[in-house]
Amino acid sequence: MDDYVKRKLQEWVLSEYIDNFKGQQISETNFKLLLGEEKAQETLIPPWGPRLQFKKKLGELCNNEIEPSTSKMLSPCATSTPGKRNTDEANPPIAKRLCGTSLGRADDMTKGKQIMKRVKGKLQSKPADQQSSLKYKEFLSHKIKVLETDKKEVVGVFGKTGAGKSSLINRILDQGNLLPSGDVSACTSVMIQVEANMTRDGKYTAEIEFITKEEWEEELQSILAERKSEEGNDDEKEDSDGDTDEYEDADKIYALYREDGNEASVNNLMDSRHFKSIPEFLSGKKKEFKTSQAEELSRELWCYLRSDILSNEQQYWPLVKSVTIKIPNVKDLLEHIVLIDLPGNGDCNKSRDEMWKSVVGRCTTVWIVSEINRPVSEKEAWEILDRSVSYLGHGGQCRSISFICTKTDNICVDDDMNKERDSILSRNKVAKKKVEEKFNKQPKIKEHFNIDKDFFQVFTVSSKEYRKNRVLQPEDTEIPKLQEFLRNLNDRRTKTSDYVSGAYGILSLIQGAKSSDMTDRKKEVCQVLENNLKEGLETIGQSMDEAYEAFERCLSEGVRQSVETCEKIAKDKVIEPKGRNGRGYHKVLKSLCKNNGVYKPIRKKGKNGQREINLNDSLASCMRDLTNETFKKYFPNQGKGSSINDLIDNFTLDTNSLVEKHPEVSLHLTFLKTEETKLKAKLKRDIRERKKEIYNILPKSISDTMRPCYERAAQYTGTDSLESMRKELRNHLKTFKEEIFHKGKKEMLDLLKEIKKHIVEELEHELQESMSQSLKTPDSLLVPDVSEEYEEMKKCYEKLPSSTNATTTA
Repeated sequence: MDDYVKRKLQEWVLSEYIDNFKGQQISETNFKLLLGEEKAQETLIPPWGPRLQFKKKLGELCNNEIEPSTSKMLSPCATSTPGKRNTDEANPPIAKRLCGTSLGRADDMTKGKQIMKRVKGKLQSKPADQQSSLKYKEFLSHKIKVLETDKKEVVGVFGKTGAGKSSLINRILDQGNLLPSGDVSACTSVMIQVEANMTRDGKYTAEIEFITKEEWEEELQSILAERKSEEGNDDEKEDSDGDTDEYEDADKIYALYREDGNEASVNNLMDSRHFKSIPEFLSGKKKEFKTSQAEELSRELWCYLRSDILSNEQQYWPLVKSVTIKIPNVKDLLEHIVLIDLPGNGDCNKSRDEMWKSVVGRCTTVWIVSEINRPVSEKEAWEILDRSVSYLGHGGQCRSISFICTKTDNICVDDDMNKERDSILSRNKVAKKKVEEKFNKQPKIKEHFNIDKDFFQVFTVSSKEYRKNRVLQPEDTEIPKLQEFLRNLNDRRTKTSDYVSGAYGILSLIQGAKSSDMTDRKKEVCQVLENNLKEGLETIGQSMDEAYEAFERCLSEGVRQSVETCEKIAKDKVIEPKGRNGRGYHKVLKSLCKNNGVYKPIRKKGKNGQREINLNDSLASCMRDLTNETFKKYFPNQGKGSSINDLIDNFTLDTNSLVEKHPEVSLHLTFLKTEETKLKAKLKRDIRERKKEIYNILPKSISDTMRPCYERAAQYTGTDSLESMRKELRNHLKTFKEEIFHKGKKEMLDLLKEIKKHIVEELEHELQESMSQSLKTPDSLLVPDVSEEYEEMKKCYEKLPSSTNATTTA
């Protein structure tokens, strides 16, 4: 062992393991090759805690030095030929296995991007003399740009205030106290987005987006009007259960204005002097921070994220729409992932509410966080799941849900540590079983998802024990399991395969364009491909027609049932719900009418408060219930079957069979194969977004048709206003119910027609364009020489697992 290894171990406070490294002859040459070698690391450092520390430090070291170091480390892989054994015995076995590690794949991505950067430079370096060459270069430049677009997975983290979300995220990312946590009240309306800082500066950054001045002024007007209407009227200060409301709105005023908020007018509260510390709010810009340490950034963000009525400092969280935090050295966990700490429900503020719905709809994974002492009886955690399921399921793209029980170390036992550990693990096992049983009884989940063994998981974690290791081993805390969960979702290997295969296809096209005259053979191949395209589009069209007919049948029955039951549904759920008397309920109904059919309750301090009331959703419920199974069949978020995604997957130009018959145009066909794969992945993303629109069109259509009624009802005032609003709603439904539901049906079916049209037109246009550029271009094209780049990329491509069948993910 040389001094380099010894120095590093001393630097990382791992001196006691120096002899182990010495005994295994670990030197500077092979030290970094330990990255990803789990068994080797376990032999050198048996205890979990120190081994995790070593793993983290080694990862940081390799990330910082990857470019200057990997060319030497990867030389056996980079120069090997598929099928040919490397006989360079000077390299240790660990180096030969490096091609399969995450470091080797990451280097292929880095190397691939460097190659394509050179190609872009060559395309831009010389102006094209011919119009056809100019168009060809523009086509190639566009393809490279599309290739470099990164699609990230979104993990939504839900949970009530105090459940331990911030501590959980801090521990998983090993970031100390990056997200503020503690005894102060968390601000539940601020959305916090955490992702990797992929620059080389190693800084912690934050970007704060504010609501607009107009939105805040409107919110102030609403708060002050509410306050004024309650003065001297004790009845209206009580809800239907007789509890006095303690509004979060009062905290908003105090947080931002302190004593200046008492008795002030809207004009006074909007005065610029109140915002002198945040000029970005007034100018409509984002506020940015950049620090060297996590704790330093946390201090800067405190007043934007947390509500503390005991503090004398001005707090700005009422004005914050979202916060995006980027942290360094987490590439293995977050390179292709965004972690979002979400409020449990939408917000009274319109822009925050719309952002909440949009983000929840983009979540591919959801974590529901609750304390271990009440995982099944904790009402709020399960209500969050219930309220969000339609945005995650048919209205979203969620593929897995995890329930995370936190604070597992909070247990009362004797001072016997072994007994304490056994008690914690025993309770964890029981909690997992009970949570799984309750989850399996949730009816809405089964309506929206195809449940399989990987869809739902339960984790029992202790952020405190992971940090202290007092009683539990790291693996007992299950933080390492969640880290592995993120690594699998991050899936750097697939991202590398996608990029390298796409880049190889582009370079194959450029290289093929330099081939000698093959006009007749190109024409023959092109004819076959166009026939394959035509047949494939006909199959897709027929299958999409079957989907349309299935939806039409469900919606027709839904219209019939909705017309029969809508008046009763509206009465029981909104107009005259049981248990809600006139005292104070007229304010709920008026708020609902002002907000186009949706009432969002103001959250109370320390209470769950009332649930959202959405008349549009209630009226759409029959039609939605009858289409749920059809949605799950044709637009599932996960699983395979007869879905539209499967239809796209089965489409093919069958370029592989043509390569065997026409090897002379194999480069052109390689390009077409990779373009087909990328296009199908894009179409599946398009389908995912459009199916959200299709699912959400029913309540939107109903809202639009009901709008005149809502506007009229909202105008009523005085002692009889409640009954007048009820009468307005009843009469409108009775008169226009046929129109309301037939219009909703038509709009949904129109969107289904649009999705068929989009799929067919995209496939036809994009593939015809690709065929034209690869097989119909003149042989006199002026293209740059990319022979060297092609050969380098080919080596990367051939190292990919099953490279001949590489597919691009959606």
